[in-house]
Amino acid sequence: MSNSVTSASVAALADAVLALLVDKYEAPAETTAVDTEFELVGFDSLILVEVAVDLSRRYGTEVTDDELQEAGTAAAVAELLVTKGVSV
Repeated sequence: MSNSVTSASVAALADAVLALLVDKYEAPAETTAVDTEFELVGFDSLILVEVAVDLSRRYGTEVTDDELQEAGTAAAVAELLVTKGVSV
């Protein structure tokens, strides 16, 4: 896969993850971007468990709350998903 395809996949996935965080988990849309740290929007470990389950179901690959905690942002989660073979 070329870097431009990978970059496009990461960007599209980052936008999709951000939309999930804003729409379902009520991250404040006006102050949340793909590079906003989860801690800054008040996401605790319980919310990250729920997000992990949603992402696992949505993309058909296991995502753990520990991986989300380590990633820390929607952009980093998108990169994680791409390394797991997810594409958009």
